[in-house]
Amino acid sequence: MIVETGAGLLTSNSFISLDDADLYHEMRLHVETWTTASDDTKEAALMWATRLLNNLINWSGYKATEGQALRWPRYLVYDLDGYLIESTVIPDFLKSATAEYARNLIETDLTEENGLAGYKKLKIDVLELEVDKYSQSATIPPAVWDMVKRYGDKYRNSTRVTERI
Repeated sequence: MIVETGAGLLTSNSFISLDDADLYHEMRLHVETWTTASDDTKEAALMWATRLLNNLINWSGYKATEGQALRWPRYLVYDLDGYLIESTVIPDFLKSATAEYARNLIETDLTEENGLAGYKKLKIDVLELEVDKYSQSATIPPAVWDMVKRYGDKYRNSTRVTERI
């Protein structure tokens, strides 16, 4: 696992180190799936969570360098108080979101296809299916989305969907 330091590394594959993710989980309740997992499993989950956050969100601002492996660090992103986030750091909200997402991925494969996803109604007598466009993208857990939603928009099926508060 190669942790992005804020330098715009060419080969990084995680927004947070294993030690920092362990520290994040020490401050939370109901994290037995994290604390009982092996370090290899945790690292795999952190890399997977990073990949998903990297690919499922159209982040505000611009990549700090053209060749960096991940979409963070970034220029022109502001924190909740309106201060510019330095383009040489991975912000704490993103590290926390990555750790939270990783624990969720260890608990359940959130990317697994659900055969009923997209449908909210199925009528057998005179067959009727009704598509529910809002149920198709549950890949980002609500707690993770709450941490990142002020810094970007979700992508759904290659389409940008604005879901900001």
